[in-house]
Amino acid sequence: MCGPRQVPCHPYEVPPVVSSRSYTGRHVGRHRSQQRRARVPRALSPGFVLPTSAAAALVVTATGASMAESAPQPLEFASSQTALVRSQQAADDQLASDLAARRQDASIQSAAFQGRTEAQARAARSAQRKAAAAAKAKAEAEKRAKKWVRPIHIWNITSGFGARWGTHHDGLDLAAPTGTPLYALSKGTVLKAGWEDSFGNKVAVQYWDGSVIWYGHMSRIDVQAGETVLPGEQVGLVGNTGHSFGSHLHFEVQVNGENIDPAPFMAEVGIQLGQ
Repeated sequence: MCGPRQVPCHPYEVPPVVSSRSYTGRHVGRHRSQQRRARVPRALSPGFVLPTSAAAALVVTATGASMAESAPQPLEFASSQTALVRSQQAADDQLASDLAARRQDASIQSAAFQGRTEAQARAARSAQRKAAAAAKAKAEAEKRAKKWVRPIHIWNITSGFGARWGTHHDGLDLAAPTGTPLYALSKGTVLKAGWEDSFGNKVAVQYWDGSVIWYGHMSRIDVQAGETVLPGEQVGLVGNTGHSFGSHLHFEVQVNGENIDPAPFMAEVGIQLGQ
């Protein structure tokens, strides 16, 4: 035999017979042993190692089983979370409702304030218009009050201002029938209304410009002392009382306490002297 495997060194050399029990080498050829041992699955062998994917699947399966066993805990947790979410949602809804109510209240208050402001503005404008109208009316009234009119609508001058019969005549004699109305020349205050010896029934009126005018020989007096008269208001009637020779009005003007000629005065204030 040659070599460690006991291969015949010569082609004609017959190898020795070896017992099957002592032969442990692999027999090659058609004469394989017909008796086979039962094979154990490789996966069940002690040295078998699972592939990574299979190990992962096994871990997932075990984890799923563990989670399945502890399933009640996640359900309880989900229930508590649902209650918390609902509570938070209710709080948010209440907050939104409160905000909407406050906005509505603010809008109502703003509208009310604007309404009051507009009403006050309208009232102020109305008051201004009324004040302006009143001022205009007052100005017009004052203008009318300060105009001058004739004391008698129609007259005839029978005696002028100045020397007469050896004395001084302090006024004008305006002849007119007894009972002819006599009028205030402008706005003024009655200083005297009554009897005076030489003038008979006499009225003295102080007008707004400070002048004082006397009406003498009146047949009737229609005003009282202290009364305010306006232009064209009747103060009495023409007469022939006192020291008088015929029905007429003795018309006398005093400025700063001195008698002046009534003719220039009336012309100055715009009263025509003619009939």
